[in-house]
Amino acid sequence: MKKLTILVVLLFATSAFAQKTFDIKDASKYFDIKVKVETCDGTTCTGKGTYSFYKKGGTTPYQVINLAETSIHINDDVNVTDGVLPYAKQSAVAIEDYNFDGMEDVSLSTGDNGGYGSSSYNVYLSSRAAGKFVYNAAFTKALISLGNIEIDKNKKTFSTFNKSGCCWHITEGYDVVGGHPHKIFEKVEDATIKDETKIKVTTKTLVKGKWKTSVKYVKREV
Repeated sequence: MKKLTILVVLLFATSAFAQKTFDIKDASKYFDIKVKVETCDGTTCTGKGTYSFYKKGGTTPYQVINLAETSIHINDDVNVTDGVLPYAKQSAVAIEDYNFDGMEDVSLSTGDNGGYGSSSYNVYLSSRAAGKFVYNAAFTKALISLGNIEIDKNKKTFSTFNKSGCCWHITEGYDVVGGHPHKIFEKVEDATIKDETKIKVTTKTLVKGKWKTSVKYVKREV
């Protein structure tokens, strides 16, 4: 009986923490993605990750990106027994045209290394010359955000949000110049000032190459 108990425990451990492969087929009309993650436990998969990209309906990947760490947080209402992940129900990959060149770019999860244990990402831009996605350090740094990145396709700008604790928030806005992110806006809401009834709001806007700064104080909501 003791041997049987050990065997059952080992089988459960293998099932719970085995490598898992997921197909994401509804993220793009141009390509499919196969994500292989080192270990899975319930609705969380972490560890080494492999992202394979296929032309729509293809069977041979045209690019494979390996990451030392990745993470997938699957919604409880998703059935993953068939290995298919709906694009909107996971956190492994985001697809946007970050540099506004008309081509889809990708952000790939590098684990939960963002602020407050949030997801962190590497950004890879689509390159016509290389015929693949190419890692971009500048966009990876600029696109760090708590929560969603706000993208305005008409104005060709994007904005991010970050904070330090409950009482210091920053919103930053960017356009793209020469294929690179270019900061044009910053708003800091600071509730750490001595006057505990107010919040100091400092706004900086880039106008014709020069920063213009305004400061105001607003009543803190109780």
